[in-house]
Amino acid sequence: MSVTSGKTANSLLWSAIENGSLAIISFGSLVVFSRLLSASDFGLFSIVSAIAELLGIVVTLLFHDALVQRVEIDDYHFDSAFTVGCVISLILLAACWGASRPFEHLVHQPGAGNVLGCMGFTFPCLALSATIVARQRREFGFKALAIRSLAGRILGGVAAMVAAFYGAGVWSLVFQQIVTALVGSIALWITCDHLPRLRFRFAEFRQLLTFGIPSLGSVFLSFSIKRLFTIFAGLLLGVATAGYLNLGFRVIDVFWSISATAVSQVSLPMLAGLQSEPVRLKRAYQRSVEYACLLLYPCFVGIAVTAPELVTIVFGRHWSPVVPCVAALALLVLLQAPRLFTIPILTAVGRPRYPLIGMAIELLFMLTMIGVFGLHSLMWATALWIASECTQIPTFAWMLRRAVGFSVVDQFRGAVTPLFAALTLACFVLAARWLLPAGLDVELRLAILILVGVAAYLMALVLLNRRLLSTFFDFVRSAFVKVNG
Repeated sequence: MSVTSGKTANSLLWSAIENGSLAIISFGSLVVFSRLLSASDFGLFSIVSAIAELLGIVVTLLFHDALVQRVEIDDYHFDSAFTVGCVISLILLAACWGASRPFEHLVHQPGAGNVLGCMGFTFPCLALSATIVARQRREFGFKALAIRSLAGRILGGVAAMVAAFYGAGVWSLVFQQIVTALVGSIALWITCDHLPRLRFRFAEFRQLLTFGIPSLGSVFLSFSIKRLFTIFAGLLLGVATAGYLNLGFRVIDVFWSISATAVSQVSLPMLAGLQSEPVRLKRAYQRSVEYACLLLYPCFVGIAVTAPELVTIVFGRHWSPVVPCVAALALLVLLQAPRLFTIPILTAVGRPRYPLIGMAIELLFMLTMIGVFGLHSLMWATALWIASECTQIPTFAWMLRRAVGFSVVDQFRGAVTPLFAALTLACFVLAARWLLPAGLDVELRLAILILVGVAAYLMALVLLNRRLLSTFFDFVRSAFVKVNG
């Protein structure tokens, strides 16, 4: 794979278009659902979707990283992965229906078992496109992926909102997941050049599985930590409180996906293409961290300091208990953004087993804390989640130093300037809120705070590091040059 700045920027552009559009659609859907559904509906769906997402990882990601990272690959690798994925998806569908009755007794919600069973239909839909997604990302085909995702999410969102408007309740959210997965897969089958076939060869399967299992283990642990936490919150705090927690997570996840998911999707094939060039690999990693923090820090610090206004305007005053949760989770991105590329670079250099250690430590810490102290309230649950996330920082810093020789300073240098600029933003916004009249309309207050925050952030960047802004805009321009040329 040939990796150039233009190709990377262009792929990042399409991935950003995809994830940004999906985030807008998801956020719009979330606003509508928050007005039509109860906290209990959100809570039940958060538990069911957490289970489905955990199981769905096996379908979508068992062979994904191996198909993207492997240097020598042919159609039998993709077809063997496709065949195994289809078989696994049918097994998981049957498992969801088999566990439906015990699940219903566990959560004490009539009809919950049928909700879990129907969510299982997403697995065959995802299996149809899992290997196509891997091939497209390997070849930097992010435009096709963007079209596929947008088609699925738009139709799924519209169908779900109509269903919710007519009183479908939690079923509207289930319907959204199934339609999104099905339409997205159909769109990829229509647009892709290499359709997978139902055929299997053991040699290629074994090659993929050798890399895929440890890579999947890292992703599974990463996904399972939040999903298990959601499940425990629903069981220990009740579905209503779990609904508040789920809304807090979803608000942050929606904004996170606008840029962070796009960056993460492009980073694996980009870094994999540089794995034999250590100097370029290090430079690409450091620049990636710098740009990621430049984009993410102002967004999430801004969300944190304007959370009271955002929640009131977007979701209504009856969701006000979620404000502290949203603010705390938004500030957590200050720690998450600098290590956004840790797992991709470890995977790219052929060390997929390394992240398993960090994920296992975080999961063990989380389960231990829940076992010892329990979950007593929404804010206690939020604080425990943040503490669990912090356990990864020293572990991953050590692993990155061992795998590629990056010192701690090398890993976090790019975050320094954006961090100081974001703290400047926070100070100016908090000061502006204190100076504004108490009776000011909440929409006008939010608009003023946003303008103050943007001005403060840009001013701080110009004073601290004008070169960073210049190089970032050059990188952005290279994406459009590639598109037009």
